[in-house]
Amino acid sequence: MKITKNLSFSSDFGSVFYDKYIPDCPKNVVIQIAHGMIEHKERYVWLCEMFAAAGYVVFIHDHRGHGDSIGGDVWHGEMGRDGFEKALMDMAYLRGIIATEFPSSALVLLGHSMGSLLARRFLQCYEERLDALILSGTPSPYAFLGVGVVFFRLLDTFGIRTCPKISTLFALNSKLKWLKKGKSHRHKTHWLCSDSNVVGAYLQDPKTHFNFTPNSFANLLLGIKKVFSPYPHKPTKPHLPILFLSGTEDICGEYGKGAQKAYTHLVSQGYDNVILKLWEGASHEVFNEPNKEEILAHTLLWLKNQGL
Repeated sequence: MKITKNLSFSSDFGSVFYDKYIPDCPKNVVIQIAHGMIEHKERYVWLCEMFAAAGYVVFIHDHRGHGDSIGGDVWHGEMGRDGFEKALMDMAYLRGIIATEFPSSALVLLGHSMGSLLARRFLQCYEERLDALILSGTPSPYAFLGVGVVFFRLLDTFGIRTCPKISTLFALNSKLKWLKKGKSHRHKTHWLCSDSNVVGAYLQDPKTHFNFTPNSFANLLLGIKKVFSPYPHKPTKPHLPILFLSGTEDICGEYGKGAQKAYTHLVSQGYDNVILKLWEGASHEVFNEPNKEEILAHTLLWLKNQGL
């Protein structure tokens, strides 16, 4: 395969960086990957290489405020004014690049965690540009979203520029849950993945050592509210293949309940080809779990069954 790193395109704040993986014998399908919150594209090298080895062209970028996509009023943890919607626009721009380079190829959008929210927002706004959707580790709809937006807006107004890491809150909640079971965990971010090597690498990664600003948190909560709101129109592609992948120990997905809510919401909007697969014992990053090969094989089989 041919891997090209750190290509870029211009956005309102500066440059968005992306990589592409071209198989030796490519299918007529491109997978575009949207990563999660407080991480970056390099954490997906294994997944990108495996998809490419299976014949899929892969594009992945650093969201604004993540990885190398920083500059001006956008820095690590600060996605800028209307950052969630602007991140959506960046994804749409990359989709345009893909369409130019591979005009006859189908497009599968894979979003993880925050990226899954952006992918569902993409579905709301650009449904016609999609041929399939894969959503992993999708967050649960949180109670009091509106109150949260107001709270973080107030913090921003008073000049507070950083918040506690969301991983700290998740880790505490998860630790309490596991203590009730008489178990303990080695890492404070154990909620992320059950593979301690993955967690250890994340903790030592200089590109994951930052917090979201109140402004970015407010925009993220607004994004969650939008993707769980009723769609303004019926889907033009009601049979669009959609696959949810989540773990029963994923605190971000409310231990499977949040993924079920997201599944139910998309079905209620008129999509009838939606599948939810819950992996028993898996944590948030399903493609980093010890059984990641099994999860990948399941995903590849699903793609094949969809004619992709």
